[in-house]
Amino acid sequence: MIIENSIGMRIFYSLFLLFCIPLSILAQEDYNLKSTRDYKLKPSKTACFIELGGNAGLYSLNVDRIYFYRPNLKISGRVGFAINMNSIYYEPIIVVENNFIFLKNPHHLELGFGGTLQRRFNEKLNQPDIYNWENILFSVWRFGYRFQKQDDGLFFRTAVTPIISSNDALGFHPNYFQFWVGISIGMSF
Repeated sequence: MIIENSIGMRIFYSLFLLFCIPLSILAQEDYNLKSTRDYKLKPSKTACFIELGGNAGLYSLNVDRIYFYRPNLKISGRVGFAINMNSIYYEPIIVVENNFIFLKNPHHLELGFGGTLQRRFNEKLNQPDIYNWENILFSVWRFGYRFQKQDDGLFFRTAVTPIISSNDALGFHPNYFQFWVGISIGMSF
């Protein structure tokens, strides 16, 4: 009995040591300081933000990614999403935009163009009480100011966003033009 117990204890201690030695080696890595990021070599290129007004109308949730980076010229792509409430129907809105960002950090001139696709549930023209879903495409332009530093942090922009619609939802004003204004705030990383 004593022999079996001592063999069992030896196996237990051996397994315990085999388990603890790798953990102690891994634990040592926690005390190493990670190198800090050099924002001049690897600047913040992604921003998540909410836009009030602008391309989607009332609001939109967006992600913007700079895919071409030079000190005086940056080019970014943006994708956004919003939901408009029309009585009991949820009308989705999708925003796609390409922007040219001029001047050095953190203050920029931003010029861009893109499209907004809205799916609307509307009454048919000259046919009361008959409804259908329509896809409305807006061409959107952007002329504005953008605040985005090279390092992580606050992202802010404001712009005039003229909109040209391919077709009005009710069919009254095909190909109309409007000036809208948008303000965006979020974080860049």
